Amino acid sequence: MSNTSQPFGVYKPTPRIQRKINWCHQLPANWLGKQVAQLLRKQVMAKTTLPLDLEFDQVRLRCQLNDNVSERGYVFMPWRWDAIERQVMLKALPAEGVFIDIGANVGIYSAIAATVLNRMGCVVAIEPNPPVFERLKFNLSATCEGKKEKPRIEVLQQGISDQSGEFELFLDAENLGASSLLGTNPEQASIQVMCSTLLEVIDAQKLSRVDVIKCDIEGAEDRALMPFIIDAPRHLLPHCFIFENNHGQWEGELLEVLLQRNYVQTHRTRMNYVFQLRQPIHFASKERKYQQTVPVTS
Repeated sequence: MSNTSQPFGVYKPTPRIQRKINWCHQLPANWLGKQVAQLLRKQVMAKTTLPLDLEFDQVRLRCQLNDNVSERGYVFMPWRWDAIERQVMLKALPAEGVFIDIGANVGIYSAIAATVLNRMGCVVAIEPNPPVFERLKFNLSATCEGKKEKPRIEVLQQGISDQSGEFELFLDAENLGASSLLGTNPEQASIQVMCSTLLEVIDAQKLSRVDVIKCDIEGAEDRALMPFIIDAPRHLLPHCFIFENNHGQWEGELLEVLLQRNYVQTHRTRMNYVFQLRQPIHFASKERKYQQTVPVTS
């Protein structure tokens, strides 16, 4: 587990390691680029002491790397790891918008969103796994430190499901981002975590709009999203949903429910679905109360 007690920058990489990481970000998004990135990743992992404090376009992350697939993907192959999804998120997210990150992991999506939101905006990052939650909090704090216009940041240590209560979270020690409410191995280690519905979270946070929802919870996406999509008032429907494609594990017809609420599939990538409203809500034409996400706080 990475140390979150030291300030960001304590684990700054050596110039040589930083050059290798920078090179990874300049590689072409093709077979050759992947091979070179894998070689550079192997060299970095073998020749440095972890964690590393890394900064990419204002996003600051303390990366452990050896226990998190998403960290390795973003650090060494950003042109391959959710590149389209991140582009769509940024296009759908206005400066005063609201981004909800269900299964936020260490906060890569949330930190990117925080760099483009102003003081009227809001990031709600939700992560139930305690050690991952600590890294998430650290990364968001480091990213927002010194930012003139900081959005409201809410980091919630809980899960999202189709009902409130205590659930079993099955852990994956080799890839912390793969922990799930759906257990497939009876011998897998687990902990008890609290869950709420998405509408309950939105109500508790007093949000009057949502612009983008990203959901990556290892097969439980239907449980988290379907009740919200079915029951949410129209003004709370986001412009965009980004969620992991775990169709084989879903019990509900998540894609059909999205279509019924006037969403259209705009992208299907290697790992994820992207659905966007066919007729996006234009908040400029709505009542004044919907133009401000939350009361301005210091």
